[in-house]
Amino acid sequence: MKFSHSIQLNSSPEWVEYYLNYSNLKKLIYAFEKASLGLAPMPTSLNQLESEAAPAAPAASESTPLLTNSPSSASLVSDPDAVFTTALDEQLEKINRFYRTKERDLFLEVEALHNDLSYLEAVNDEFDVVVDTSALSTSEGAPEQPVTPSSDASFYSQGPWGSVSRRHSSQSGFRDNTERRIIGVWSSTRDSEMKQQRKLFRKKATELFVILSELQSYVELNYTGFTKILKKYEKVTGRRLKRTYLQKVESSYSFRANTKASLAEQLDRVIALYARIATEGRISLAKTELQSNLRELIVWERNTIWRDLIEHERKSQAIELKPAVVEKDETERGGQWSICGLKIALPFVSAKPISLLVSIALFGFLLAYPILDSPEQQNCLAILVLASSLWAFECTELFVTAILVPLLVVGLRVLREPVVNKDGSVSYVRMSAKPAAKKIFSDMFSPVIMLLLGGFTIAAALTRYGIAKNIAAFVLGKAGSRPSTVLLANMFVSTFASMWISNVAAPVLCISLIQPILRNLPRKSPYAKCLILGIAMAANVGGMASPISSPQNIIAMSIMQPSPSWLQWFMIALPVCIFIDILIWALLRLMFNPNGQESADLQPPELFQNNQSGGMASMSRTQFYILFITMLTIFLWCIESQIEQYVGEMGVIAILPILALFGTGILPKDELNAFLWPVVLLAMGGTALGKAVESSGLLTEMTQQMAPYLNGLSVFWTVVVFSGLVLLVTSFISHTVGALIILPVVAQVGATLPDPRARTLVMATTLMCSGAMGLPVSSFPNMNAISQEDPTGVKWLSVADFLSVGVPAGFIAYAAIIGIAYPIMEYIHFG
Repeated sequence: MKFSHSIQLNSSPEWVEYYLNYSNLKKLIYAFEKASLGLAPMPTSLNQLESEAAPAAPAASESTPLLTNSPSSASLVSDPDAVFTTALDEQLEKINRFYRTKERDLFLEVEALHNDLSYLEAVNDEFDVVVDTSALSTSEGAPEQPVTPSSDASFYSQGPWGSVSRRHSSQSGFRDNTERRIIGVWSSTRDSEMKQQRKLFRKKATELFVILSELQSYVELNYTGFTKILKKYEKVTGRRLKRTYLQKVESSYSFRANTKASLAEQLDRVIALYARIATEGRISLAKTELQSNLRELIVWERNTIWRDLIEHERKSQAIELKPAVVEKDETERGGQWSICGLKIALPFVSAKPISLLVSIALFGFLLAYPILDSPEQQNCLAILVLASSLWAFECTELFVTAILVPLLVVGLRVLREPVVNKDGSVSYVRMSAKPAAKKIFSDMFSPVIMLLLGGFTIAAALTRYGIAKNIAAFVLGKAGSRPSTVLLANMFVSTFASMWISNVAAPVLCISLIQPILRNLPRKSPYAKCLILGIAMAANVGGMASPISSPQNIIAMSIMQPSPSWLQWFMIALPVCIFIDILIWALLRLMFNPNGQESADLQPPELFQNNQSGGMASMSRTQFYILFITMLTIFLWCIESQIEQYVGEMGVIAILPILALFGTGILPKDELNAFLWPVVLLAMGGTALGKAVESSGLLTEMTQQMAPYLNGLSVFWTVVVFSGLVLLVTSFISHTVGALIILPVVAQVGATLPDPRARTLVMATTLMCSGAMGLPVSSFPNMNAISQEDPTGVKWLSVADFLSVGVPAGFIAYAAIIGIAYPIMEYIHFG
């Protein structure tokens, strides 16, 4: 693995900007090489390169320097050593400054914990546990002594990273503050309150051990970074700088031997404190428990956030997993056909080219042999069939098909515009290419797309700063160890997370949270299946919960006129989601009997237990700011209809989190690059297709053809029929694709009913899109769940497991939409 990737994977997410900027230093090295060859000017600083693209690394021999100290080179590169040393000095100063501040804050926290615990032990014999400090493995072998951070008072009086509250270190001041707190706590039920105090101290000790270990890793990783980048510099330039500069690094504050020893002493001190609190003075057991929690944190940060989440979000286009790469010999023999999500093996037939040819043939046939009178309608039908077949057969990436739509709409002159005749009647004429292009592009970038970008911004902030993890861990910490309660808590966390960070990222997050439980369960455990299925089904349900929780909701928002407010959406969707979650939970309990699982296997890790009380109170100011912006944005979305005269559309409100989070530097531009742009393009293409079908008159024609079959049906029975149709179709194809194809037709049918209720019909069928979960291919949460494996590499779930739970769950969702969502829409006059 390249070290630039390694440092990203192993760095602490909250401190990522304070690590050695290895990638840009490497860019600087290659810029020296280009300057030596006369291909670019000599760079003067690292900052000069930060806004430029990285130069491609040239091919080189592994054993020969790429630059020499020849006069010709020297004439082009005046003094790369000076420039590179300056860049390294800037990085070293940044690292030392950050380390000093973190060291100061953490050492003060350790001292405060020691004082608190010592005073409680003095006033309560229950905490009086003798600890053998000689068992601690400090680097000096000395007994535990209080450690003072530093005498540099001028430095400690300032610093941008100080998040620890300043506490008075004198015993009298400490006793005054603590005594008032303790007396209040002991006013009643002393034993219960002391147990709560023990939990709080245990939580704080665990947090301190984790952060101190992270700081230790921070030093080691940065030192390795300096070693690697200096080696790279010598190899590329042929100069000699590594030995002298590493001496400078080793003599700087963060990398000195005595600094490392002080940090190790503080770690041992925390272990001793934890032993006094939690393990009756047994140092080895305390160390084992604390290291276990450190491993859980590493699994979370390194595995979930920076690898799985990014990989699934950016590569799956938020709706499906990419198929496995087919080996060359398999492609020559044939391959797997994917038809509506089902994989069918056909020998000697290559799937994608044939699927593409069939789709193009259908498109050409409809253009050549019209079955409708109007050329606009006929051409639009051909586009609709082509797009639907390309999506269903998975011939290409879904967003590629989506951006093909406006090209065909303009090229085939599908759009029409109304013209008022002299007698006052209205007729329609085909639009020429130029006005049609302006029209379709203005329709594509609708306020709903801005709403989607605002949702992505909120999701990025909640994920990057660990707020989603904190909330989830807090809830799971409250769940205890009763299997059925743990299951329900995980399901509600999955649904809630899906509301805000999409039902693509939510199951990845929640599966990572239950990994400690899964590792303690036996192979083929019914409870493991129960947990994974519960999270997947709940994430599907969460796809209904808010306008930004799934792409199909965004598509529906663009179709419904006027778009429903967030308050209306919540009033309709949240009761449905809660009802479905509870019934699926009951179904899983009935089928898997989770309470038969030993509770001892389900103890959540200390990292989650620590959040049982006070876990959310330790959030930083940045996290509180993000929560404030998130809540403010959601509140404004909910009251959009009351402030419409000031904001116009919900898309305008969506600009608020973008400005508040990107404008203040809380989110860097890399987060913008990581947005799910394929989903944005897919939504834009779906909007373009819907507008084309409407403008061409094809929707009107299709509705007239369906009218005899719907004649006499009430709004309720129309909802029943179309929701059932959507449940069937979207069980086999992507929820988003189903919405793209079906929702425009549903909207037109609803508008032509004797009692026009287009929005009711669209809302019900949109919710049903997320409720279809009978097969592993029905949704991304299902595909994520079926891919989960036990430690031996065997999948936890089979297709039979999904059929046994997913099919009944789909009918539960169907019944909830008919029996709960529809009456609510009637009651609030949804329209």
